[in-house]
Amino acid sequence: MTLVCNLVGLTPTLPFMRRLLYLLFLLPLTGFAQTDSVIVSGQIKHLSARLYRQSPNVVIARTNAVRGGSEQAFLAPLQPDGRFRVAIPIIYPLEEMTLQLGGGDRSATVAFLAAAGSLTVEAENDSLFVATVPFRFGGVNAQVNQQHAQYEAAVTARQKANKGERDRAIRRAQNATSLAQTYQQLVAIFLTPYEPFAGGREVFPLVRDWVRTNAQYDAAAFVLDQLINSGQTLSTDLYKTMMTPSNAILTPARANAYSRLGAYAVARMSQETGNRAVRIQLLASLLSKYGRNLTADDQERLAAMRETGAAKTAEVRYLSRLMERNPDTLNRLLVFEQSIQSARPKFDSTTIDYLKAYLLTSAIPQATLQLVHFLGDYIRPQIGSPLLRQSFTEVVNQALADTARVRQARTQYRVIEKRTGVNYGPITDGIYVTTGTFRGGDELFKNAVDRNRGKAIYVVMWSPTQENGRLLARDAQRLLDVFDSRDVTLLYLAMGDIDEDIWLESIVRNRLRGDHLRLSDAQSNALVGTLTLYDQNPVRLVTPQGKVYKRAALLPTPDDFPKLIDQINDVLK
Repeated sequence: MTLVCNLVGLTPTLPFMRRLLYLLFLLPLTGFAQTDSVIVSGQIKHLSARLYRQSPNVVIARTNAVRGGSEQAFLAPLQPDGRFRVAIPIIYPLEEMTLQLGGGDRSATVAFLAAAGSLTVEAENDSLFVATVPFRFGGVNAQVNQQHAQYEAAVTARQKANKGERDRAIRRAQNATSLAQTYQQLVAIFLTPYEPFAGGREVFPLVRDWVRTNAQYDAAAFVLDQLINSGQTLSTDLYKTMMTPSNAILTPARANAYSRLGAYAVARMSQETGNRAVRIQLLASLLSKYGRNLTADDQERLAAMRETGAAKTAEVRYLSRLMERNPDTLNRLLVFEQSIQSARPKFDSTTIDYLKAYLLTSAIPQATLQLVHFLGDYIRPQIGSPLLRQSFTEVVNQALADTARVRQARTQYRVIEKRTGVNYGPITDGIYVTTGTFRGGDELFKNAVDRNRGKAIYVVMWSPTQENGRLLARDAQRLLDVFDSRDVTLLYLAMGDIDEDIWLESIVRNRLRGDHLRLSDAQSNALVGTLTLYDQNPVRLVTPQGKVYKRAALLPTPDDFPKLIDQINDVLK
């Protein structure tokens, strides 16, 4: 790609080539830099066989500050006596986490405030889905967590008694005359259950701060979404009111609000950076440090430009030629630098630190590990906040933890791919691929189905470049915890000319056990009739006889998962 150069005024500058920020990185995860952790243990007393089959693991969800809206799940396997135990890393002094057991209409969930140390959670099997507050807490923040569970039960009871009231109030608030009024009204709505709850008891200060923090950041997320959708500008006063951290509690609501702020900032910056010129001094510095095959004369000329911050027309053309040697790397660095330069006049240092992390972490699922490593090393030293820097490091390290597995899988994939015809084999533990570049999609699909005759096949049509697709792919993995591999197979179809490296790394990094096919647009079109691709449902069921199940396959969502299990059992009969 050739970098187009122009002169602006008396100071020669290089105009920006790419306007869309997604070109910065073409983002999940496992290793931790921090030493603090919380040990979550407990017991589901008198654990029933039914509950164990439905949910053999207790799931603890934790949020990283720079990955709002995307929680990381930690599985604590249930022992026969109902005991469980798991160690979870922790960065902030106080972090809200969520414990979940079961699924669908038989699901029990409770939030708790974790700190470094040990925390226990207990419940009775028989009262798990019927008691108002089935969980009993011990260890760190035990009294706070117990009282907050009581508060959440009071919120649920109020919403059941006043169905639709909250939604109507939110809609009215969103139509207020100003965004500042919208924000204030939303905070009041989210705090409505708190006053009657606090009126009849002494509320722990930490519970009060926890509830208020979530109300404020939930309201901020609503307003920021409204700004993104409407194209309006966030005023300085409202920004300071909404986004000034009031305490050390990290909650999913807080992380999500900052994620929405990041999305808003990216939208604004993408409009402005196209009209901003790249400073010669910055470009010369980046080329000097990251340019390929630079001679001593190149380094000398770049040093002179760094010193003066100016370049003549011929020198601008010279910089363009240097850029052509490694356009991908330098263009991404330029996008990052220009984006932060655009944001600095609008936000405080805390938000700037967050945006530095957000620009990479929000794109990691779509980036190769090589690019994640490079940009992580570049961005990390620039993040001033120790907690945000540690959060950023955790996300990057989690992504890079699979580097060796990806390298091994790629080697195995190349071996399989080089064989003639349709080929099949493992690339890492539990992950199998079918290849056949010049074969039709119908032939490849039939090959995968024939290989799994006698099993129910759950077909997942997904894209590793889309968050909804990645979430669906991960959710489907729960079926392998319920069914024996001799009875059920997961078949993943990545459709639509997906980049091979992105696809391969995604299935390995997300540990998507099962069979995998990567289909081009032309190969996908060959399956329009077989899989009724005009139907928007992204999953299908294939019977043990190799026929596509006529009824609509259910999604592996928490609500539908128990019904999906029943559906697959019906297919297996």
